[in-house]
Amino acid sequence: MTGQGALPATGSALHGLARIGTLFLAVPIEGIREVVPHPARLAALPRTLPEMRGGLDLRGAVVPVIDIGGLVCTGAEDDGPEVAHDRRERVIMVLRTRRGVVGICVDEICGVVDLSRERQTVFELVASDIGASCGLVAAGFACDGRTGVVLDTEGLAALPGLILAEDRLVAQTGQALGGPPVLMFAVGAHRFGLCANAIEATLPRGVVLPGPVADPVWIGRVKSGGSLVPLIDTLRLLGLGQCPPARETASVVVRLAGGGRVALCIDSVIDMVRQGPDAAFGMQGFSMGEDGGEGLITGIQPGTPPTLILGSEALAAHPQLANLASLAERDEREDSGERRMRGSDPLASRQPFLIFTLGDDQHAVSLDQVTEILPYDAATMIDLRHAEGPFSAMIAHRAAAVPVIGFGAGEAGRADGANPGYVMIAGTGPRRAGFLIDGLCAVERHAMRRVASGGAAARAGLPGPVIRTREGRTCAVHDLVAMIDRVHLASSGARV
Repeated sequence: MTGQGALPATGSALHGLARIGTLFLAVPIEGIREVVPHPARLAALPRTLPEMRGGLDLRGAVVPVIDIGGLVCTGAEDDGPEVAHDRRERVIMVLRTRRGVVGICVDEICGVVDLSRERQTVFELVASDIGASCGLVAAGFACDGRTGVVLDTEGLAALPGLILAEDRLVAQTGQALGGPPVLMFAVGAHRFGLCANAIEATLPRGVVLPGPVADPVWIGRVKSGGSLVPLIDTLRLLGLGQCPPARETASVVVRLAGGGRVALCIDSVIDMVRQGPDAAFGMQGFSMGEDGGEGLITGIQPGTPPTLILGSEALAAHPQLANLASLAERDEREDSGERRMRGSDPLASRQPFLIFTLGDDQHAVSLDQVTEILPYDAATMIDLRHAEGPFSAMIAHRAAAVPVIGFGAGEAGRADGANPGYVMIAGTGPRRAGFLIDGLCAVERHAMRRVASGGAAARAGLPGPVIRTREGRTCAVHDLVAMIDRVHLASSGARV
């Protein structure tokens, strides 16, 4: 509701998200001091505003607390009888402004959301007799299925009659509390903390879509920002067990160093606090979890219960997460309605392909042929490269002896002595085989093209079906099921 119809300048697109009844309120992350439980009683303060609730004793400083819902909501009677009956403020969000600090009552903290300017709709208030709250709301937003308003903290600080406390919390405890906001969330029996700067968004409970491959860490996909983002089993990633299978889950979308995104499966958001470097105790060189949790847990913050602090830099640089993030698939059906209305839906003839590398070249396989992708581990394989027969190796996997097949000439680009990166398990029915590949690129939907008909292509030395990727590269499409059948016949002594 700015008079010029422009958003206030902010240093970050990250916003803390709170709920008041049915309204979602986004607050710029740099404007959030901390979040504390609502005490049973607040200290008495002069009622300079009808919305004044009292004073909060915050480590010896008295912080005025107001009912923000009375200023930005249309009223409990508009929320429905169920919500109106259950309007119990459970937490206080302490805000910092250039003039001082103030607390606002909210029902719950919903996490962090990335609200870049293009995701916000600027509001402008037409002149009226409503003067008290005209500068509180800067914009509206719609993001990941939630709509709400963005609070202008400096506009709140200019509200006539508002009492602001001197921010001596910063002066006296600046070193202890001057760090970035940390999102606290629960997963199973554990409580975790992650720096908000590493988070793109927190998603409410939503449907878990099946993943393209069976993988212990990659347990599905969730929709976020028009894409299908890989959903990660947080406990399995950290070596602390596994999340139970669920059709719906909440999640935290994390940005990775290469620009990719993954979603960490969580049960609920608990809190958001600021903490300095000394708030959490280091691990003394020890590691937690199976395989040491790969160094992702960097400390423990004391409390009841204690909180495991995740290292945002280690998480962002995690190689397995980077590979999975590269397989995020654009949810193209969200914007295909117009094409269908015109009577032509190009998606109807398109199917998902897994694009992978062999040496420096990219190749593709229909995603429905891939059942699992395993990290390459030479210690678990029987090397058959120098033995007679069509197999490169043999592995024991899921109660079966699984042969590993090479791509032949396609592997020529691999450096001498270099090991493959993955074993791609493929097949239909009871017959499965593994294929050695070097890297994972993406999952994309494409229509297959044929350079020439099957016989003519073989005689001319041309590839069979190909796809053209979004990067403009032409990739040969491998039929892994047909390869498995040919190798099975050859290993059985039959003539191909």
